[in-house]
Amino acid sequence: MKIKRIAAFILVLILGLSIIACGRADSEDTVVAKVNGQNITKGEFNEVYEQVKQSYFITEEMENDPEQQEAIAQIKAEVLEQLIMQKLLTQKAEDAGFVVNDDILDQARLEFENIIAEVAAQMEMMDSGNADQEEDAGNQDKDYMAEARAFVEEQLDVMDQTEEEYIKLIAQQMVIDSFVEELVKDVNATEQEIQEYYDERLQAQKENISILAYEEVELYTPEEARVKHVLIKLPQEEIDEYNSMIAEGKEKEAEEYLDEKLKAIEPKAMEVLEKAKNGEEFEKLIAQYGEDPGMEDNDMGYIVRQDGSFVPEFEEAAFSLEEGEISELVASSYGYHIIKLYEKTPEKEYTLDEKYDELEQVVSQQKKIDAWQVMLDEWMEEAEIKRYERRL
Repeated sequence: MKIKRIAAFILVLILGLSIIACGRADSEDTVVAKVNGQNITKGEFNEVYEQVKQSYFITEEMENDPEQQEAIAQIKAEVLEQLIMQKLLTQKAEDAGFVVNDDILDQARLEFENIIAEVAAQMEMMDSGNADQEEDAGNQDKDYMAEARAFVEEQLDVMDQTEEEYIKLIAQQMVIDSFVEELVKDVNATEQEIQEYYDERLQAQKENISILAYEEVELYTPEEARVKHVLIKLPQEEIDEYNSMIAEGKEKEAEEYLDEKLKAIEPKAMEVLEKAKNGEEFEKLIAQYGEDPGMEDNDMGYIVRQDGSFVPEFEEAAFSLEEGEISELVASSYGYHIIKLYEKTPEKEYTLDEKYDELEQVVSQQKKIDAWQVMLDEWMEEAEIKRYERRL
């Protein structure tokens, strides 16, 4: 399992760089496209397509399935389009004097070593997270850099690439990145654009706090409650049965079923609640009676926002408490919760000045991407491109 996760990481890196490998010799010389007179061969296409197949787990059986033919054809067309764009981009970069030289190759070799180090760090992190004490002691003697290097070399072998070929691909990508950066270096956000982005995103975040995790700049922090709870849990089969009823649209029957099952665990829940109200240490009650794995070794507890991350009954109860207060029994589809509020943080709205630098970077970056896309679209329209999809 560990190796598979790292393999996926390396595969993405190789895939991303292999798309630019349009000049590599290949035995399959059938021309599948031409860009300003330069050929893209079937061999070059297959090299990238095979990696896409591995990334998306496309099997030979799927390729031969009549019902999958439209989807397979679409994937092949997208791969070809990427190769065409990269060929055109390479031509434009070379015309502008952006070419691989010895200095770029040295930087690429350093980047390759950084990739090895990152894989080694991933391996060590996963070992430390999964190992018991005895295994952890053994892992201290592991040479993760050597293991990572061997692993990357193995992945390159699978892709039929040598280390030097891969380094040249990294160098080629560096050249193209420098070319693109030069083209859009003077494209930056105006104060008005930053203000408009701030106003739009602040409003959106306040209206729907569930999007905060996906926002590039957090402009609003909602009220938060830091809580811990003792969960007296229903048997898992009863939780599953309740959820099945809800999924089938049997809401009334489900609620009646839940009420009945909750009665069976209510005496135990009341016993724990009484202990909590009488001043017994809450952390000890969690350790002795709690059945929520999320509370184990959790010194901070849960940070609750009113964003639907927890069941509604839990969120409502958490925000109804004062700091240090313990709730009454809170029933949910999981069982009974006894909740203690440790800290409540008021909402905060960040000003434009507080977030200006971050906002400027985000808006400028989007403007650069948009400007770059316009250039690329124009180049694609002006270029002499021939596609031979039937040869794919």
